[in-house]
Amino acid sequence: MTDQPQTKDDNLAQLTPNSSYGDLSDLDSNEEKVKVEAGYSSGGESDTETEMIQIDVPKSLVQYNLKPQVIGDNKILFYNAQDGEFYKREVSEPILELWLLTNKEEGFKLYSNKRFFEVAWRHKIQVRCMIVGKFDMIVSQEGMGKIYYDGKVIEKLPDVVIPRLGAGIDYYGMAVVRHLEKTSPVLVLNNSRSLTLSRDKLYTLQELASGHIPIPKTMIARFPLAEEGGAVESNFSYPIVLKKSSGSAGKGVMLINNQEHLADMGDMIDPSKPMILQEFISKSSGKDLRVIVVGGKVIGGMMRVAKKGFKANFHQGGYVRPVKLSAAVEWLAIECAKLVGLDIAGVDILIDHDSYKICEINASPGFQGFELATGIDVPQQIMEFVKLRSGVWKKTAKKPENKQVVMIPVEAEHIELNNVGSISGKMV
Repeated sequence: MTDQPQTKDDNLAQLTPNSSYGDLSDLDSNEEKVKVEAGYSSGGESDTETEMIQIDVPKSLVQYNLKPQVIGDNKILFYNAQDGEFYKREVSEPILELWLLTNKEEGFKLYSNKRFFEVAWRHKIQVRCMIVGKFDMIVSQEGMGKIYYDGKVIEKLPDVVIPRLGAGIDYYGMAVVRHLEKTSPVLVLNNSRSLTLSRDKLYTLQELASGHIPIPKTMIARFPLAEEGGAVESNFSYPIVLKKSSGSAGKGVMLINNQEHLADMGDMIDPSKPMILQEFISKSSGKDLRVIVVGGKVIGGMMRVAKKGFKANFHQGGYVRPVKLSAAVEWLAIECAKLVGLDIAGVDILIDHDSYKICEINASPGFQGFELATGIDVPQQIMEFVKLRSGVWKKTAKKPENKQVVMIPVEAEHIELNNVGSISGKMV
């Protein structure tokens, strides 16, 4: 007889009215349960070991090859189904339909999208992953016309759209967001203006600077990069940071140690790709704060720490741990999200000698490391905000009016001229 893994909480997966975890079958706590093995992380630093525990799950879900994870004392439960059919299920009588706009086919293979689906299900919200490259949109003099997806006309639009496109959002993706935003009464979180701003790091910093927010000294990189006596030498001391104006997850960021190094990089970089140069905050080398703001409220913060190098990013091999935030730091993060216009934001804050400085703002923040560090259920917070905004939106939104297209009769003279043809002569 083999030893059974320790049971952390036999009732862990049973839904209670106010819990943030629970039975995903159809919110029926009477369904037969079976025990499955789950990885358990107590929260705190992300590089702590995961222990194996047993939890109860609805018997009907076992067929989807679950690899559950439980995080923190608040018991965030993530079923993490390996069978994609789990995330194609239809909610019975949903209160809302929500689209997650994505760039790629990954869809429900991503941690964040899986978590959105599972949490939304508990709120009776139907979530669908929609790839922006599969949309076709028609506009005409009658207004916003038909929308096609994968070649088929969309008969029913969602109530809410959340773009999860990151810094990789392109012209096509932005066009899809704008079109949906103008199709009343679809609620888009975040809107196209805020996405345009936040995807451009220099544009973001220009907006923050105009609001007197503390930021590292930054300039657009002009080629050739290392002109003697130029603006770089006059305004910066080495080392300095060279980064892409649009990027995330710590990609496209490098530390430049001297003028020769900068000149060498200039020979390797495509000058058609916009880059920025930024003051290196040495005190914050290898660490920063990530604060998540939802609906004008800070839901929590963590510190990201690099295991090596100067880039503090969970996806670059760093680790994370929870931090307490002062009211002043919370205000700073909220003000940044407000200036850029983001409803959902990840604000990255550098720690200088005697103050904080905003590094950048992410409109589609990943939250796997954040949840491991803090035990805070990010999709739960977002779904609560979605329900709040959707309720307000539906009460205040005007019903589309069946306005007639303005048709101006063509003047008789113009018709006659058209029939006669062109007229030669001098214009006076």
